[in-house]
Amino acid sequence: MTLRLTPPTEQRIKRQAELGPFHEPDEVVNRTLDLLESQESWIARNRDAIRERLEHSWAQAERGELYTPEEALRILDERRAARAANAEPRQTI
Repeated sequence: MTLRLTPPTEQRIKRQAELGPFHEPDEVVNRTLDLLESQESWIARNRDAIRERLEHSWAQAERGELYTPEEALRILDERRAARAANAEPRQTI
C-alpha cells in the first residue's frame, strides 16, 4: 500500500517520531490507529447511553433549562478542580 501524505501531515508524523517514545514514523501511525480503534470501540459500546444523554439534554433545552455561558464556565471549572483534587499525585523521577 502506498499512502500520499500532505507535507504538513508528514511533518506532524516526523515531529511525533522525534518527540515521543517512537523510533520510526510507522510507530506513530500504528499508535494513532490504536487510539482511533479504541475511540471507535468506546463509542460503539456506549452508543445507547450517548444517544440517551443527548435526547435528555435536548429535552432540557426545549424546556428552557439552559445555563448562561458564565454558569457553564463556572461548572466546568468546579469539575476540573474536583478531578484535580481526586487525581493521584504524579511521581517525579
